[in-house]
Amino acid sequence: MVHSVSHISIFLLVLISYLTILCEGKVLFFPIRHVHLKNNLGDGVNLQVHCKSGDDDLGVHNVTHGADYEFQFRVNIFGTTQFFCGLVWNNKLHYIDAYIHKRDKQRCGPDCFWTIKQDQACLYNYHTRSQDCIAYK
Repeated sequence: MVHSVSHISIFLLVLISYLTILCEGKVLFFPIRHVHLKNNLGDGVNLQVHCKSGDDDLGVHNVTHGADYEFQFRVNIFGTTQFFCGLVWNNKLHYIDAYIHKRDKQRCGPDCFWTIKQDQACLYNYHTRSQDCIAYK
């Protein structure tokens, strides 16, 4: 009987390891997160967005005034997922930390809504029902 329990334990360990590898380190039951960046820079001012994580480069996207750019992902198994974005308008480069799991898992819910303004970027906080604004880096 002990021998059979040992085989079952080894089988389960191998199965979990295999599924983790198939999921590229991402747990299937973690919710999908969405990040939205809305261009609120003013009429006629286009926003160029380039977002990256340690694993993914999402490429360069042009966003017209009033439109938004959205990307989605699953948080990694370690809860260390982070995305930063380079933002360019009027030939000036700015940066924001668009998603940091430890910071945003409660503040955003499944969706993070950023409003990109000339002087600051503002993230909607679901808990306070207000905007958390930061100066650009």
